[in-house]
Amino acid sequence: MKHSIIQYTVKEGRANENEGLIRDMFAQLQVEKPTGIEYVVYKTGDSSFMHMIAFDSDDANNQFTEMPAFNAFRAALKERIETPPERTDVSQVGNYKRGE
Repeated sequence: MKHSIIQYTVKEGRANENEGLIRDMFAQLQVEKPTGIEYVVYKTGDSSFMHMIAFDSDDANNQFTEMPAFNAFRAALKERIETPPERTDVSQVGNYKRGE
């Protein structure tokens, strides 16, 4: 499974808009329930975001990037961000999920 962390900061006054678009992606994931995807997003402070995502295959990656909600998120990303997204590929050392 390939894991990545993507971090960026949005422009002042754009955090709520960005957060809403992220919530739309999670809503679509909850409806479609694609397999092979692990995804979590954190907000730090008022305007920085950290997306942690993992795909177990190219097909899972394609399912995610072809979602209408993801495309809506990406559509005006350049206008929303203050700093360009920085992607770091990482290796998972451990993972705990309560109830699983």
